[in-house]
Amino acid sequence: MALDDIQKVSPTAQHLIVEYTSTESVANMAGPSLKTRGITVAKTLHVQIMRYVYTLVEAEDVYFEGRRLDHMPGIREFVTEWLKPGEQITSRPNGNYSVLHAYTGKKNVVVAIAMQKKLVDFATPFVDLVGDDPAPDKVLYGNPMVPFVQRGDLPPLAAAYYNTRTRRFEVIESPERARLLPEFLRRFGNREALVG
Repeated sequence: MALDDIQKVSPTAQHLIVEYTSTESVANMAGPSLKTRGITVAKTLHVQIMRYVYTLVEAEDVYFEGRRLDHMPGIREFVTEWLKPGEQITSRPNGNYSVLHAYTGKKNVVVAIAMQKKLVDFATPFVDLVGDDPAPDKVLYGNPMVPFVQRGDLPPLAAAYYNTRTRRFEVIESPERARLLPEFLRRFGNREALVG
């Protein structure tokens, strides 16, 4: 991708939240367990949740002194803007939409089980790996209304659409990994879909 391919974008309020679960333990170690005569009496399970949030963004055309730039502003434009702030470099939405990977986070849950009954679970908060979570209060794992779907050997996943402006939360009942981003862009990638 050339530098000229970079566009100015503005985030919308529409997000796609995707969470995957995995039972891989830390450093591929098995959790401790207690066996009596070959029967597991107590054990611990470790669940790792990976969270990805994608934001729909609208591309903007950039203008310098009223004329559209075909590239991002250079040093000349920035110096002129610095001398007269807010007057020289402007931008306007152009109606083109794209998807921005806004956030990645990781959470660990450890569950203690005795005599096949859950005793206690301990969950860490999400550790921010990339970006800031635009919808931290809309967690999928642990929500009884959100199904995690597993296809083949892939880890279970759940997905939902969330609009931070309207607070509309819509669970995707049977998410398909390869179709999540294209379907998100197709469904919300126009002004009419964002308003409604």
